[in-house]
Amino acid sequence: MKKVVVAMSGGVDSSVAAALLKAEGWEVIGVTLRLFSERRGGVKCCGGSDSAAKARASADALGIRHYFKSAQGLFSRAVIDDFVGGYLAGSTPNPCVECNRVLKFDYLYGLARSLGADALATGHYAVIRKEKGEYGLYRGADPLKDQSYFLYCLERSRLDRVLFPLGALTKKEVRRLAAQAGLPAASAPESNDICFVTEGNYDAYLRAHAGVKPRPGDIVDRAGKKLGRHSGFFNFTVGQRRGTGVYGGERLYVTEIRPGTGEVVLGPLEAARSSGFRVKGLNWLADAPAGEFRSAAQIRYHHKPAPCLVRPLAGGRADVLFDAPQFAVAAGQSAVFYSGDRVLGGGIIEKGRI
Repeated sequence: MKKVVVAMSGGVDSSVAAALLKAEGWEVIGVTLRLFSERRGGVKCCGGSDSAAKARASADALGIRHYFKSAQGLFSRAVIDDFVGGYLAGSTPNPCVECNRVLKFDYLYGLARSLGADALATGHYAVIRKEKGEYGLYRGADPLKDQSYFLYCLERSRLDRVLFPLGALTKKEVRRLAAQAGLPAASAPESNDICFVTEGNYDAYLRAHAGVKPRPGDIVDRAGKKLGRHSGFFNFTVGQRRGTGVYGGERLYVTEIRPGTGEVVLGPLEAARSSGFRVKGLNWLADAPAGEFRSAAQIRYHHKPAPCLVRPLAGGRADVLFDAPQFAVAAGQSAVFYSGDRVLGGGIIEKGRI
C-alpha cells in the first residue's frame, strides 16, 4: 500500500482530499503545521489553534494517523518577514505563494519523504497531469476556485510526487462529499485571504504585529502637485482607487509608490495601466525557453491572463510586453505564464513598468 502525507489545515478542502485518497486505498497520514503561537488569538484559518483542533477532528472522523509539526519560526522568517519587508519597500507581496514555496512544498514535502511517504497531497484546486511522458501543472476544473496561479513555485522535479485530489472537482462537489462522509469541516466557512492578517486591514497588522510606525508623506499627481497627505505609503498598492483620501474631480488611481521620498502618486485610469513589466526569480515547470516566446501572463489571482511576449534575461529575469496595456501591474505580485490551461512557470514582478 502506498503512503501519502496530506497537509491538513482543518478546512473542508484538505479534509476531503484526505478522504478521497483513503477511499482510493492510500495509507493516509495527516500533518498539520502549527504556524502561530497559542498566544496569537484571532487566527481562524490554517496554522492557528482553532484550525489545528478542526484538523484533528477530521482525522479522527476518517480514522487516519495525524501529527502536528511546529513551523512557527520558519513561517515567521519566510512568510511574515517577507510580507512586512515587501510593503515597507513599496511593493505588494503575495504571502500565499511564499507559504506554498517554503512551507508546503519544501518543508512539508521533506517531512513527508522522511516519513517514508510516496507523495504529498494538499487540498489545492489544480491538476498535475502526465502527457507525453512529462508531468505538468494545469488549471483546476472549477474556474472560480482554480489555484494554479499560487503553485507555479513548485519544483518541476517533484511534480510526480505531489497530488491534488480536488483538481477535477468544484467547490460545491467538495462540500457535498464532505457532508456525505460526515466530516466536521463540511460546513466550515471559507478561509481568510491572508491568514495572519486578522485585524481586517494591512495597516492595523503592520502597526500591531510588526512595530511599523506611521510614516506621513505626500500624495501627489504625476506632475508633483500635492493632492493630500497620508500616514504611510505602505498602506497603498498600485491600482487602488478607494481610500486615498483624495476626492472630487476625475477618478484617480495609485500609479506609483515611492518609498524613498514617501510619496504616493495618483493619476487617471490610463496612467494606472502598464504595457510591460520585469519579472525576477523565474521558476519553470516546462522546458526553460531558449529565447523570446509568446504566452499569456496572469498578474494577480483574479486577473484574466493577457497575451504577451516574454523576453528572457540573465539571472532568472524576463521582460514581458503585453499586446494591450494591463491595469495595476504591482511589484511584489506574482506573474504566472500559461499556455492554455498549462502553467509554464512564473516569478515575482520586480518592476511594474519597463
